[in-house]
Amino acid sequence: MNLLKDGKILLADGAIGEYLFSLGYPGNYLACEVVIRSPEILASIHREYALAGAEILTTNTFDANTVKLDMHGLADRCEEINCRAVKLAARNRHCAVMGSIGPPGSGRSFCTEPRDSDGLRETYAPQVEGLLNGGVDLILLETQIDPVQARIIYDIVRSYSDDIPIAVSFTYGHDFLTPSGYSIKDSINEFENTDIVMLGSNHGIGPLQFLDIHRRFVTSSPFPVMLQPNAGTGKYFNGRFVFPENPDHFCRCMLSCTGRSTSLIGGCCGTTPAFISTLSRKLSEGTEVRITSSWISDETDEIQDSGATHDPPALSAQLEGRDALILELLPPRGGDLSLFSSRAEKLGRFAPVTISIPDSPMGKVRMSPCISGLYLREKLGIEPLVHFALRDRSLTRIQSDLLGLSGSGLQGIFLIAGDPPSLGDYPESTAVYDLTTEQTLKLLQYLARGKDLNGRKIGAGAGFFPGSAVALGNPDSVDKIKRRWEAGCRFFITQPVFSMETIERSAELLEEYPVLPAVMPFRNKYSAEYLASEVPGISIPDHILAKVHELDDCDVLSFSLDYLSELIDGMRKMISGVYIAGSRKGMMKLAEEWRE
Repeated sequence: MNLLKDGKILLADGAIGEYLFSLGYPGNYLACEVVIRSPEILASIHREYALAGAEILTTNTFDANTVKLDMHGLADRCEEINCRAVKLAARNRHCAVMGSIGPPGSGRSFCTEPRDSDGLRETYAPQVEGLLNGGVDLILLETQIDPVQARIIYDIVRSYSDDIPIAVSFTYGHDFLTPSGYSIKDSINEFENTDIVMLGSNHGIGPLQFLDIHRRFVTSSPFPVMLQPNAGTGKYFNGRFVFPENPDHFCRCMLSCTGRSTSLIGGCCGTTPAFISTLSRKLSEGTEVRITSSWISDETDEIQDSGATHDPPALSAQLEGRDALILELLPPRGGDLSLFSSRAEKLGRFAPVTISIPDSPMGKVRMSPCISGLYLREKLGIEPLVHFALRDRSLTRIQSDLLGLSGSGLQGIFLIAGDPPSLGDYPESTAVYDLTTEQTLKLLQYLARGKDLNGRKIGAGAGFFPGSAVALGNPDSVDKIKRRWEAGCRFFITQPVFSMETIERSAELLEEYPVLPAVMPFRNKYSAEYLASEVPGISIPDHILAKVHELDDCDVLSFSLDYLSELIDGMRKMISGVYIAGSRKGMMKLAEEWRE
């Protein structure tokens, strides 16, 4: 079938996977699973688009690579699913079939997977074989975010077929960059020496944006242009995304993009057979429309290209002087800060002191440590160390909250993964882990240069003095500390330490890096047994546990305070400071010992 006829625009279909889910297909399945679970539903969708006037149908295989299928236990059926998907679309004999291949792995736009040719071949080879064996007319690499990755996938396809037509389509945001930070020019440059038959864009913001996307491709690209925008911005409603019902607007924008440089137009999320039917009719009638407006981003703030110039917190100098004192204070369970304020004032008498504020420890609801920390600094003049749990934040929220902390002058942050919700008040709630600690340290470096994680300019830089946790005595701790130090971590806090032996085994590490051992007195026998037996990484000497078991509960705290006072004296010359947690009475006594 001659797909690209001179002077004629090829009309593609609209949404496939998104349209399928809008019809009620279960959201816990991959879209491509319908090929083997309910194939006739998919066949009816293809038939609707064919009857609407689409000349080329897209296979429902966007997510049908081995990595994504493996998450659902279907990796061994990858080739079969892709082959069957082609045949379902090909039932409409007067239509060509375009085999869809989406981006790799998790599809997380903020963290481009390694450009590993061998790994990508394992991911895509069965998918490519399935599409080719099914008799596909064209292969489309769609919704791509990284031109280099897309080029590797192109090479994989070419290794299986010298002559199958290949088209490539990228998705761009408000700033005309892919989610991984690549421009239209980057996309063009990566493929300029290839034989792809079309290069363009799909998904995106909506039809109006594609007027400018079209202009930019037409003026810069040597390839015919393909355009398949969303109907508009999706809104989350009743468990799914809902898109505008605007086929007339969609068609006006698409007709404005017609011309000799455009070879294919169609739709993506939110577009239905009704959109394609309207567009088909207007194309056949020769309707001419020219919308001349340009896309205006909603990001109208002027972006200044500047790095961070913030002064480090006082904790930095205290660590250099090897006399840092950090005391832990839990934020309120409710909305009243009066008791928190009173306790902070009492701890503030040990100045210079940093008050460490945990972030929903044990997954329990407490006031935001960011707000509590700002209160300490602004109202009481006490320097806070804000714990920053990665568990509760998507990537967008991580960056927003970090920028807010820096803008408020709170540079001292302690990065933690965060206790799982299963331990806390709402065990059925969802945990979000978009970034690891080391990825967040990388993000902090970008923010300091006024860029986001993908290297895009976002404005003035944000400054931080970050710390992270470490377990002394763990064989992996040395490498972890070195990696994180090189990534910008400026101090480390250990799990509670209960023996000089643990400190002495880590003497070289304590000498080279600013590590603060944590000390925590026992409240009672139960807390001692819990720490010794149920918290990974904590080691309590047997003779200490034996002594605790001999005591009455009311005497355990006093005993542990005396013991930890001796421990602090013994390790004072080896460490950069100390982190004290636990009961208020215990912290006050140990802080007095440290300051003497």
